[in-house]
Amino acid sequence: MRILCLHGVGSSASICESQFRAFLKLADPSYDFVFTEGPALSERGPGMGAYFEGPFYSHTSGYSPDEMADALDHLDTTIEELGPFDGILGFSQGAALALSYMYRQQVGGEPMPFRFFLSFSSVIPFSADAGYCQKIIQRLCALQWDMTVTPSANEPLLTREERLFCNVMLRTVIAAKKKGAALPEYSMDVYKHDDGSKAPRVMHAQLLEEKLQIPTVHVTGKRDFDFMHNMSDIAHGMCEGKLTRKLEHSGGHQPPQKDAEVKSVLRAMEWAISQSEKMPIHRL
Repeated sequence: MRILCLHGVGSSASICESQFRAFLKLADPSYDFVFTEGPALSERGPGMGAYFEGPFYSHTSGYSPDEMADALDHLDTTIEELGPFDGILGFSQGAALALSYMYRQQVGGEPMPFRFFLSFSSVIPFSADAGYCQKIIQRLCALQWDMTVTPSANEPLLTREERLFCNVMLRTVIAAKKKGAALPEYSMDVYKHDDGSKAPRVMHAQLLEEKLQIPTVHVTGKRDFDFMHNMSDIAHGMCEGKLTRKLEHSGGHQPPQKDAEVKSVLRAMEWAISQSEKMPIHRL
């Protein structure tokens, strides 16, 4: 069993592996967890302890459609060079990247290179599809809408989808910015000027065509920030409900460390593997 592992923003393969030490210690010793690094150099990630030494990396240099497309293409290359893999594990930004990648594969009718997915403390995923939410963003640019203002439920200038997009941004990206926890950084002005082509497209189940059809385990920390819980809930909502398991451990923005909590995640992983064996195989 080979599992590709993606670190969070402002981290590295070795740091991520050390964060999952308790998980790896109790996992089946025959499983091969392959930790890889993102292609973009980064500053130290939010909350990253001073005892962690750099260099630090990000899976993307930004979150515009073009930058996300580059990140997904890099992940494609990684899979081709280091694969094949049975599953994928992502922490924080790595989990969101995996979601964005697998969604692109699914809606594009491309083979899925993974049978199951382990998502730990996912941030909000961004789309590489410039057409996704294009009309919404163009309208916000035309209105020069202030993304830091909460639209009322009956805001006459915005459609339901536009209000949803704005509220998702407020509960996730903008809330993270206020805590200094948004990396790579970008300005909200991209939603007010020009044609919005460089504006990041936050992904949300109610704005997407379909849900991700892959057995998935979503793990979050009880003591994580509220905006992180919002992000992880949105990531969870992108996945088909009957194919997901959701767990919460007692820590914060980190993998579980207590033996009992790690064992719960490992049992859920085995459930995801067993579910994947019942599904049609469409592999690379």
